[in-house]
Amino acid sequence: MKPKLLILLLTFFLFSVGCSEKDNPVILPDEEGGTVTQKDPDYYAPASVSSIDKDAQITPSSASASEHQNGTDIDKTLDGDKGTNYHSRWGNQTEYPVDLIYDFEKDIDEIDYFVLYPRSDGNNNGAILQLTIYTKTQGESEFVKFNEYEFNNGMTPKIISFPEGFKNPESIKLSVTKGINDFVSLAEIEFYKKSAALEASLGVFSDKACTQLKPGVTKDDILAIENVFIKTMALAIFNNVYDEFRIGDFKSYPDPGIIAKTNKTSTYGIYDNVTGIYVKRGSEMVVFMDDFEGEISLSVVNHNEGFGGVDYVMQPGLNRFKVNTEGLAYLMYQDENEYQVRANFATGTINGYFDVAKHTNDDWKDLITNAEYSYFDVLGEFAHLSFTTDDLRQHTTDIIELIGLYDDIVDLEQDFLGLYKYNRANKTRMYFRTNTHQDMYMYATSYRTEYSKGTMPALCNPSTLKASPWGPAHEVGHVNQTRPGLRWLGMTEVSNNIYSLYVQTTWGNEARIDAEQLNPYNNRYEKAFTEILANNLPHGEHGDVFCKLVPFWQLQLYFSNVLGNEDFYKDVHERIRVSDNPSSHGAAQVEFAKICSDIAETDLTEFFIDWGFLKAVNADLDDYGQGTINVTQSMVDDAISYIKSKGYPEPEMKLQFLHEQSLNTFKNKGALSVGKAYVSNTKVTISGTNNAAVYQQERDGNIIYISPRATFTVANFESNDKIFAVGYDGERIELSVN
Repeated sequence: MKPKLLILLLTFFLFSVGCSEKDNPVILPDEEGGTVTQKDPDYYAPASVSSIDKDAQITPSSASASEHQNGTDIDKTLDGDKGTNYHSRWGNQTEYPVDLIYDFEKDIDEIDYFVLYPRSDGNNNGAILQLTIYTKTQGESEFVKFNEYEFNNGMTPKIISFPEGFKNPESIKLSVTKGINDFVSLAEIEFYKKSAALEASLGVFSDKACTQLKPGVTKDDILAIENVFIKTMALAIFNNVYDEFRIGDFKSYPDPGIIAKTNKTSTYGIYDNVTGIYVKRGSEMVVFMDDFEGEISLSVVNHNEGFGGVDYVMQPGLNRFKVNTEGLAYLMYQDENEYQVRANFATGTINGYFDVAKHTNDDWKDLITNAEYSYFDVLGEFAHLSFTTDDLRQHTTDIIELIGLYDDIVDLEQDFLGLYKYNRANKTRMYFRTNTHQDMYMYATSYRTEYSKGTMPALCNPSTLKASPWGPAHEVGHVNQTRPGLRWLGMTEVSNNIYSLYVQTTWGNEARIDAEQLNPYNNRYEKAFTEILANNLPHGEHGDVFCKLVPFWQLQLYFSNVLGNEDFYKDVHERIRVSDNPSSHGAAQVEFAKICSDIAETDLTEFFIDWGFLKAVNADLDDYGQGTINVTQSMVDDAISYIKSKGYPEPEMKLQFLHEQSLNTFKNKGALSVGKAYVSNTKVTISGTNNAAVYQQERDGNIIYISPRATFTVANFESNDKIFAVGYDGERIELSVN
């Protein structure tokens, strides 16, 4: 056999038994024989990460604390378990500063950084907000101050670095001067010495994220790299086959809790920095980061198990770590300042994501087809979806239309609340997520809204979503509820539906409270008119949340649709935001009547009296927990006196009888004319009447039934009962009854 052929067969054999079908780079002999050359790869597959040295973790020889609660001593920060915590003394006994001291053996030559991991049990008590670091070198008798730190968010991992390295360490002292709720807690602390083994191999890159080769770098320069992992990555970048999702530019987002506090709402999303990287359980991650300001961690979220992720703290340059979960990776970069960072995910599987600012519907077909994980991320301008991949594949052909609808829900509600008018718009997106791990339908909570998998066929289809947006609009409404001024006791499932109705009707759909039938009533207006207005009932005592919604929506119909004041609710929300919080649930209800009157510069006392806001009540309610709403007669009298003192004019119209079907009558101030009423058993049919806002059944001088429809069914009809038609201005004309 010829030598050249022997070399070829031997090389082929070694390659086939030693590499997987996707391993890079490919080694082949050149045509001249003898010299081995490298074939250009046409895809990137990471080489083994074993050639990348991890930073060396250094274990303290001992540790002590100035105080601790029994069972939560400082050793809990060194046990390798982030589920156990150090904690200062309970009660009001914590004495600042709380000193945590870590000692090291004499043979430790250097510490470059350490990582603080806050507790991860859902309780933020004791998360560190302020501390001073002191160091003591071998042979020294006193600690020396190194630096002071103040953290806005104590619930993310923190890296404390020694830029020049802390040489010959004997002890490091953390002197904590502030923790959340006046406690101090810490789950784990890890000390490290950086590995310098890769410095020479990274010399071909112009940035710490290893995303760009230095000008003039040749293929031969890359082939000369000793580290096979870096060589493989550099060669893929050189040949432009490094996947676009492995390199990303990410910006910082403010903690949504900050703006939620000033807006008096719940929190928008935290996973805006999607990476498109799917991390498999037990895999080794290699991430290169450019220099950055602030704190960054990588959160790996297993959506099949829940919303929360496992965080891995990032630092500039190389980050290598083993992942003990699986899921999609999100870069967590929370900072009030506007920063940007470039990252390179050299390992992990490409899952991809769709960004309406980058991709098209044609891109969508390839992206969703090739997605590896069971969830897929879709980014809009205002909305972020993490929906189940199979449902997106099956039900979404036009992703731009779909994400545009979710964007519109968020945009419309923020506008309605006046967040744009008053420069309060959220800087992070509203988060919509499929929930596959719980037996639930839809709900909203901190940082997200969630939807059962059974809802996905409707929520992934633009046509069905546009025709019926109530569910997502309702849950987004929960996040946007302005509290407590517009979410007092009994209002949790009420005030959010002002926003649902706004989205529903803006999209051209019928208003749910007008169109949805429920026996024996025509709709919620009829039920609310009859059971609250006719019965003279306090608002808080009624049990139907949709009936309680009616007066709130009437305010929108009257001031925005009839009078053209589209800023009414924007200004109401802003007044609630800038005012001191009411002292009680009852005070919030009464204050709302005063605020609406002030914003509209209209005396709305009659409206709020009729709807039961300005009525004395002392009622126990179950609104996701037991409570009592108490409005005293003195509170009512004071509110009415306050409004009357302003000298506002009363409304020209009886807006308590306004509904969708009477809008034109109110707008045009249509004159009331009447025909006849026909009664058959309990069914009442009105004929020949024009411009009636409502019809009233009266018995012995008392109104007992009110309907917005010309045909309605009453509970009973006696021979002396009367039927009245009521105009937009409250004019009442009796109809003859046949």
